[in-house]
Amino acid sequence: MIKELLLHHKPVPLSSFELSQFSRIIACPNPPIEAVQAGCAIAIEDDRFNVRQIVKQLPFEPDLVSLSARLMSFQPRGLSQLNCPTVMKLGDTFHFGDGALSQMIRYCQQLGCDYHWTYQSPQHLHFFAESGLKNLFWLPVSIVLDFYVPPASEKIYDVIFRGSKSELHCYRNYLLARLNHCDVQTKDYVSSLQDYAKAHIVVNTSLNGDLNRRVFEVLMAGGFLLTDRIRPQTGLFELLEEGVHFECYGNETELHDKIQFYLAHPEKAAQIAATGHQRFLDRYSPQAIQQKLYDYIFNHQIESPFQGDHDRRSQSTVKLQTRIKLYELVQELHRIYPAVNLLCDRISPEIVSDLADLSRLDLTYRVEPNQITKVQSAYMQAGIQNQIRLQQSLQADSTFQLVLMDHAESLQDSIAHLSHLGFLIVLNPRLMALQQLNRCLEQYYCFPIELSVELFGRSYCLSLEGQGILYQKITPEGDSTKKDCVANLAVKQIPVEKVIKQQVKHRSVVRFAIDLLRSIRL
Repeated sequence: MIKELLLHHKPVPLSSFELSQFSRIIACPNPPIEAVQAGCAIAIEDDRFNVRQIVKQLPFEPDLVSLSARLMSFQPRGLSQLNCPTVMKLGDTFHFGDGALSQMIRYCQQLGCDYHWTYQSPQHLHFFAESGLKNLFWLPVSIVLDFYVPPASEKIYDVIFRGSKSELHCYRNYLLARLNHCDVQTKDYVSSLQDYAKAHIVVNTSLNGDLNRRVFEVLMAGGFLLTDRIRPQTGLFELLEEGVHFECYGNETELHDKIQFYLAHPEKAAQIAATGHQRFLDRYSPQAIQQKLYDYIFNHQIESPFQGDHDRRSQSTVKLQTRIKLYELVQELHRIYPAVNLLCDRISPEIVSDLADLSRLDLTYRVEPNQITKVQSAYMQAGIQNQIRLQQSLQADSTFQLVLMDHAESLQDSIAHLSHLGFLIVLNPRLMALQQLNRCLEQYYCFPIELSVELFGRSYCLSLEGQGILYQKITPEGDSTKKDCVANLAVKQIPVEKVIKQQVKHRSVVRFAIDLLRSIRL
């Protein structure tokens, strides 16, 4: 039996302890006294504790120590000095909150665990690998579920949703508000599973293109799952087959159409639900997936696709920090808006490849004619050729909500395709040319801005941290009364002096010297 120590950053409720199981001990702040008395819990006094002092209190020598990247201030010391593997479960990298993608990467680099794994964001593993972290893998989210199969019962609901409608879930709230006959409730875990078995159709919408728990909860309960069609890089289609184990929708129209179809053909929905349920029992039960984790850590055995080989995008350190910060910003806009229409205008192909895993991103990449064949070949090998629209030229009337560029030569042409109140991102501008760049952009009604989003009473700045500058286009003929107030998104114009100050703050000495040399040559 595996002897495990789990380090938790916050108090753990008594219901999470197995009081008769002494091979798994949880160390956390303020543990329940009953768990401590049963020998299943150890108290952590503060966030910066020495884990070796915790190990000394154990009744055994642990086979592994596990923790989660959730709270960045949780800083256990001495992990590298333990005589067993240390395993980091990656937290949510698909939204701001406990820690964004870049913060989580830095956190994992600081702690230096032996293994790193995720169950909701396999599409982000390449960023962790490119950042130098080791032994990365992913597993189905069913590993964290409490196993329960409700008894078979009659269908008393047509269409239901059970779960959170918090301010984080912008797209979910947008869709549910448009489903007039969907029974929407928040219930406890067991009651929700029971309702899944009683419904003809269970609707699911991910928070931000992630492979969430509800996919496996519905299959476990024997329900018919209708979920949003997220990208292949999430691993969903490696585990389940659309139309066989579950159903998908790609937009609001397809969602309505499939609801009507399966309500009219309940026998087809029932067959898919039964096949999906059996698939879960055969392959993805919590016990089976937990064993896969142990097999990898102790026997170095992990099969495809859990080593991440389903995501064929090439790993590269080219402009890594720029790519991570840009991805964070675009991913957050993707969370906020029902759809994002984006033009990548002759920028690095690695950046475009990163963005391809955002499911509601309508992505156009304008490529120089002499590069088109090379880029097409690379994207075919990466399996993302159907997720990116390659163009050598654009139609005169085409417009985009968001334009990304890293050059100033064709500035006017790029801005011509940016919609009123759209966002322009100029990547890695030359410091010595910032004044000229801003004067030029002002002629085209593009002004430097700061973006922030309000979540649960806290403001998060969507900053590129010196990797680029964000502008908004405000045309005189546009609707001056229209404000971009979607999901508490705040837009604030800032003076050019502040833009320059921010860029100087984040520039390294090397980058500053390169900019200086380039300006002298010009």
